[in-house]
Amino acid sequence: MSTTRRSPRVPRRRRLAVFAATALMIGAPGVAFWTAPASGVSEGAPGSDLAGINTNATSAAARVVTFTPGIAPLGDAVQGNIVEASLPYANSTAGTGPTTAGTASPLWPGTVVANLGNAAATFAPTTPQALVDLLNYPVAAHSSYPAQLHTHATDTFAAGGVGTSTTTSHGGESTAHAVLTDLALLGNKKAALIDVASTTTDTSVTINASSVSTTAHTHVGHITIAGVVDIAGIDSTATASSDGVHGHHSTELHVGRVTIAGVQASIGPKGLTLNKTTPKLLPIDLLDVANTALTALQQAGLSIKLLPAEGADEDNKGTATSGGIQILFKDPSIPNLGAVLPQIPLPLPNSLGLEVDLGGSLASAAATQLPDEVTGTPPTSPPTGGPGPGSVSPGGFDGGGSVPPGPGTVTTTSPGGSGPIVAAAAPSAFGVPLRTAWVIWAFLLSLLAAGPLLAYANWQLLRGRTS
Repeated sequence: MSTTRRSPRVPRRRRLAVFAATALMIGAPGVAFWTAPASGVSEGAPGSDLAGINTNATSAAARVVTFTPGIAPLGDAVQGNIVEASLPYANSTAGTGPTTAGTASPLWPGTVVANLGNAAATFAPTTPQALVDLLNYPVAAHSSYPAQLHTHATDTFAAGGVGTSTTTSHGGESTAHAVLTDLALLGNKKAALIDVASTTTDTSVTINASSVSTTAHTHVGHITIAGVVDIAGIDSTATASSDGVHGHHSTELHVGRVTIAGVQASIGPKGLTLNKTTPKLLPIDLLDVANTALTALQQAGLSIKLLPAEGADEDNKGTATSGGIQILFKDPSIPNLGAVLPQIPLPLPNSLGLEVDLGGSLASAAATQLPDEVTGTPPTSPPTGGPGPGSVSPGGFDGGGSVPPGPGTVTTTSPGGSGPIVAAAAPSAFGVPLRTAWVIWAFLLSLLAAGPLLAYANWQLLRGRTS
């Protein structure tokens, strides 16, 4: 009587099927456990654990200030800084509420000048809206949350191929971005005192349930000064954050390769320094050429120096200024036209100055926690934060918002006088914590998926016994 031997491949297939089914029933619940939303308390709405918020992020790739002392009673009368501009400019702010706002412009004349129409409407509410719009600076994009009649959540402005700007504001975030393709100061592209390639500014503010953070970043392309000094570029970043108790800040400043008449140099707080080890090129000593060029610049009243970074963490607020490169031009030898032409009834300057700060980024963040839920002590100070025109920010860059207040001054009461707002509990499924429900469902689904594998393994076993 002949017998048929069982194929040796049958047990191997059966073992593989059992292994796959077991791995599925164990692995699926494990994956569900680690990927399911955590049970208990979830992250609340933006600012729900904060009583007050005041943040500001500002970046200005090039801040230009002119000095004409005594010419007009505007700005600083001694220095005569009546004209100031940032090219390009980005600003993001957030205040208690939370409220957020953003401004971006290829060319920004300063908050005071840009908001003349709004100022007129504040002092004279009957001012026609058409006049208000005419007086307000038009070359900019504005956004705000909550959206307003003339300021929406998103806005974009394009300056005829020269520059673009865009900004977006939501309940928990605001961003601003501006680009200027080329910048030539005191001259044209072929012959300018200062020529700067494409520049970019970016700012953002983020509001979490129990913390706020801001970031300002500036990128400045290749820079040529008086056709002699070359700087490969500047990148700067300033960040600040606050959790309502402690403030934090950080800064970064990167200055590219610097040369004077082809000789490598460096820029410090005291000015330019040439690399003394520069070799001679045939009969020409490049170091002598660079020294001659540097001396000529100094005699012409032009100086270049590094602006150091600054920052502080003071209780519940953090502030940071990235620093940058300052180019200062002063000419005190302008003819005294007032003495030559006394019959002209106009104030005339007897000196001229120009300051250009490149690569400026500024960030500040201040927040106040809700009062202790146990004591229930209500806050008494009114909210002081919020976007909108305010004082000039530290470091000389136009912040477009107020300087963060001191500790404990940014507070507000809950809506309707109710108790503190607390984070809401995470959702559950049929009374079971969400993570546990995910594990149960994953196990049941894996059991259904493993059924065919176990049936196949059992069939292989029976087939081997009956063969």
